[in-house]
Amino acid sequence: MMQKLGIFLIMLMCLNIGSLTAQNKDIKEDAAYYFDGKDYKKAYELYDKLSAQNPTNMEYKFRLGFCTLKYPDKKARAIELFTDIKKTDKSADVDYYLAKAYHINYKFDEAKILYSQYLIKKGTKITEDDKPLIEDAKLGIANCNNGNELIAKKIIADIKNIGSPINTEELEAVPVISADESIIIFSYAGKKSTGGLLNDALKPDTENGTYHEDIFMSTKANDSTFNEPIGIATLNTNGQDDAVALSPDGSTLFTFVSNNDEGDLFISTLKGSEWSKPERLNKNINTDAWEGSCSISSDGRYLYFASEKPGGLGGRDLYVSEKVNGDWAPAINLGPTINTQYNEDAPFIHPDGITLFFSSEGHKSIGGYDIMYSIKQDNNWIEPLSMGIPLNTTEDDRYYVINAQGDRGYFSSNRAGAGGKGNQDIYTVTPGILGERPIIALLKGNVYADDIPVEAKIEVTKKITNDVIGPYYSNSKTGKYLMALSPGNGYKIKITIPGFDVIEEELDIEKLQKFVEIKKDFYVYSPTYVNKKDQKSVKSILDSLLGNIASVETFKNDVVQTPTTAVISTSPCNGGVMPDFTPLKGKSLNEPANYKKLLEIAENTCAEGLIFKVQIAAYRNPENYKYSHLSQFGKPEIIAYPDGITRFTLLQFSTLKEAEKARQKIIAKGQSDAWVTAVVNGKRYTLEELIMVDFLGKSVN
Repeated sequence: MMQKLGIFLIMLMCLNIGSLTAQNKDIKEDAAYYFDGKDYKKAYELYDKLSAQNPTNMEYKFRLGFCTLKYPDKKARAIELFTDIKKTDKSADVDYYLAKAYHINYKFDEAKILYSQYLIKKGTKITEDDKPLIEDAKLGIANCNNGNELIAKKIIADIKNIGSPINTEELEAVPVISADESIIIFSYAGKKSTGGLLNDALKPDTENGTYHEDIFMSTKANDSTFNEPIGIATLNTNGQDDAVALSPDGSTLFTFVSNNDEGDLFISTLKGSEWSKPERLNKNINTDAWEGSCSISSDGRYLYFASEKPGGLGGRDLYVSEKVNGDWAPAINLGPTINTQYNEDAPFIHPDGITLFFSSEGHKSIGGYDIMYSIKQDNNWIEPLSMGIPLNTTEDDRYYVINAQGDRGYFSSNRAGAGGKGNQDIYTVTPGILGERPIIALLKGNVYADDIPVEAKIEVTKKITNDVIGPYYSNSKTGKYLMALSPGNGYKIKITIPGFDVIEEELDIEKLQKFVEIKKDFYVYSPTYVNKKDQKSVKSILDSLLGNIASVETFKNDVVQTPTTAVISTSPCNGGVMPDFTPLKGKSLNEPANYKKLLEIAENTCAEGLIFKVQIAAYRNPENYKYSHLSQFGKPEIIAYPDGITRFTLLQFSTLKEAEKARQKIIAKGQSDAWVTAVVNGKRYTLEELIMVDFLGKSVN
């Protein structure tokens, strides 16, 4: 009996081993399938199981390690895995992958040593297969040098997951916004995707199919939160459909469409509440190569886009095309200041027309694509600047857009440990730009005919040159219009509605020195219509806005500064207790009540590295400004900024209370437009931006 039981147990064990072997074979096949398909999250889970069951199998361990390099949630494990592999595998390639593991985990010094060891070991015996790793190792050393430099200048930034209802457990990516943030459109892939699970032939496949990307849209509710997003049926197909750019007024949408080809750029327009069927852009934009991201200027005159077409400076370059006689003219490469030997992608031209954001693997990248920006001066782009850490990471950072005011940006990421809800989520960052705050007048409102919303043609003419901008059109359903106008000009605004008198107004913003949002509704009436509304002119609205007391700007610090004597406060901070800034977050300090509230709750608040200064002037022609009436306060600090404006500041204080006292004294001496600005470790910030990070009282992301 015992002998029979033993034979039975042996047979049972053999059956279990056979079952386990078959199961491992299935897991191995699935793991290889996902690995080859670059679905590193699923491949990681399967190779983790295989490696645990077969700890001496170096192929499983290597593939698991490779997955951690591509799967941000698990990148911390990459160092452990490749360190373990290096114990038995002394090849040069292991040095490369361990260097990459240190690199993506911000251990830049360790990564540089290993990259260098890899290059030394390879020497001159380089095969064709080695060349990509050799070039990447050289780039990796440069990335690590950039990383050490940027860590030393880590930026104050408040990065938040945008949350529900925009983000879900599925994919949300590539956000585009209207200039006033009233509309957000983005790419989505998940259970709501058109066609459901589809195979490579775009046919239904519930077992091995994937969800393809669709375009979803949300608008802001009255409480400034976003409404539940909905798919745009006229734009979504069974293939890959992505929104890549939205005009500042929210009426023109550019999309990327790929049906198992390289993909092209299309355009759709909003008529009432319906988007038109997308139309392919002409051959000056689309070629046989990939064209997959773009951005249009506020006046509709220029289209910036990325292309892989031959003849560029790198694999993927940025181009610009001008609209001539109603269509896009041959594109021009933006040149070596913007484009590098590496890839550039995802351009976003701000409504001010002179600030260009884009993503680059070159310039000051710390690894992968990083977000850069450049400013146009005298019709040339300045050397691009990195948006810095923490916005930029060692993963790919792309598709960055900001609002007209420049105080908030939007981007998508699968970054680890950032409160993500799915494999790709949408985030906001405050401030939106680290440097000069864009200076524009955002004119917005609605057009009504006999108090009914109406589509109107809006033409804007520059008074100096007589150049016509637009035309713009108000929405036929809501009457809404929006336009961004740059300073340095006076403008004539002409509104035409068939059957009604033409409206004409003037707006002079030649000397505008800060962002303003002018809310103005236009009304036209039939001769017999009663209850006509009294209307303020655009000029009177602007005058009242510029008359508010508290206005602050954002600045850069990478310019030569005139030395100034610091006046540091010795009064105590408010007991180390940080005030609650919640009531002021997102509020404009141009409103006197908000500024007064700030003074009440934060007058004695201070933080290490934080000082306050009083700005007394900002001029494009600084020689025109005379400050002898303020000589009792000492010599001003004078800084010339890349946007062509020179700013003047006086004194330094550790608390807002003392800075405000000094501001009032300076106002009493005749400088009525003086205001307070903040400086943190040499970088200038707006008070609104400091409020968003609780005056440095909260940890920096």
